[in-house]
Amino acid sequence: MSKPRILVVDDTPANIKILADLLRRDYLLSVATSGPDALEIAFSGNRPDLVLLDVMMPEMDGYEVCRRLKADLRTQDVPVIFVTAMTEVDDETKGFSLGAVDYITKPVRPPIVQSRVAAHIELALARKTLAAQNKALSESLAVAADVQRSLLPKALPALPGLEVAGRMTPCDAVGGDYLDFLVGDDFAGRGFGVAVGDVMGHGPAAALLMTAARASLRMRASRAGGLGEVVTDMNRHLVADLGDVERFMTFYLIEVRGDAVTWVSAGHEPALLVDPGSGTFTDLEGDGPVLGIDPDISFREHHALFRDPGQVLALCTDGITEAWNAEGEQFGRERFKQSLLRHAHQDAGAILECVIRDVFDFRGLTPQKDDLTLVVLKRTS
Repeated sequence: MSKPRILVVDDTPANIKILADLLRRDYLLSVATSGPDALEIAFSGNRPDLVLLDVMMPEMDGYEVCRRLKADLRTQDVPVIFVTAMTEVDDETKGFSLGAVDYITKPVRPPIVQSRVAAHIELALARKTLAAQNKALSESLAVAADVQRSLLPKALPALPGLEVAGRMTPCDAVGGDYLDFLVGDDFAGRGFGVAVGDVMGHGPAAALLMTAARASLRMRASRAGGLGEVVTDMNRHLVADLGDVERFMTFYLIEVRGDAVTWVSAGHEPALLVDPGSGTFTDLEGDGPVLGIDPDISFREHHALFRDPGQVLALCTDGITEAWNAEGEQFGRERFKQSLLRHAHQDAGAILECVIRDVFDFRGLTPQKDDLTLVVLKRTS
């Protein structure tokens, strides 16, 4: 697969060089120093996958370039990110009204440019894939499975005083569960983030929506704002992307910072805070509806202490609690609680392995009927 192509438009060569040096390793680049040149390139055979566009240019400003790109069928779906020193709210509002997807302010910061570009490239690809409606999907399930595995966290973060373990096991070749860890610039300098989601159904169609959800989250999570704002904006993007597709997803976003945990729930079953010393459980309840239905919903964040050594925080999808055995029984939330408590003296990775083994033992020979995701966090100090 060839690299995505980015069109960089700026009337100042020095600005073009800065962006080109940041992006040339991962992307093919086209450059233009004026609005007319940018349109000529965009309408040529080398149509870009994304445009980084300066606003203030002679002859034709960036707003007019964006308007013409969005008015042409050949380029109307190409994402446009304005790169500008203009920071007024009215300037951003005008750009968004013309169809831009994001703003990056000058002087640019390399991690922000790279993360925003990657997120919008990924989101554009997800939109194209959703529009294709499973075309030739049966021939590419193996590829899709590889891609999905590549989107899962590649390494567990090393965090002082906190052990982390997580796993997503799809029911089919690809699944609709979502698991992600967010740190550093990907989480806009917040604490440690955990995202878990569950798309209605499973299989290829659910996996495609999961990919779109991941891109939407990562695009928004790299910017400032509370967790409630992040999920609110993510939901609005998903509703716009889905259109008439009758799909939705539950979602749960956690931030661990200092001695506290903050979370937002969108129709997802609550995380569990386990205190092995007292044998007690706290359900970290939320009050938001599922994502992908109503674009006008505002989501609220909630807070609790998470500071005592030995405490365990666990979050799962219903592939665990709704696992069935041959007698027609579900594993259920109570068995989940007792499994966590039984293994809570071990490290986070061992707790995860033991809980999943308990689910598999309970299920016996009954086939797995849903994607299964579990995250375990354990305080060590």
